[in-house]
Amino acid sequence: MNNYMQSIPGQPLDEPKLVLIAEDEEPLAETISYVVREAGYTPLVALHGRQALDLARTQRPALVITDLMLPHLDGAALIAALRADARATGASAPPIILMTAASQVAARAAGADVVLRKPFYLADLEALLLRFLRPPLPLAEASAKGR
Repeated sequence: MNNYMQSIPGQPLDEPKLVLIAEDEEPLAETISYVVREAGYTPLVALHGRQALDLARTQRPALVITDLMLPHLDGAALIAALRADARATGASAPPIILMTAASQVAARAAGADVVLRKPFYLADLEALLLRFLRPPLPLAEASAKGR
């Protein structure tokens, strides 16, 4: 799975945005990586929660997609750690998509921005990528849409 992990320190602005994927089921991680790449972003894959937290702290992804059930540090603990890091530094945490088959109540309690219920359609994941990572419209286009 190492071929899916990319180290991109000090990523220039014109480089694709980094999307951290925390998923311990390798076939699903590969599928999500494919969708992320096809959408024009760069996937970083972590196979357990501790690895995901380390990558998030060093690579500063634009978006985090995490499973709720992960070894070494579950998705809820990962989300809590990312939010705590953001509060401690005064930065904003990246948007977080939580994937789970657990109840909506348990999923919402984890503190993600969005819950993506498993099994999900790849088109739903693509829509969320666009929702959170779409580049801002140039000022002229934004003005024209506001009319």
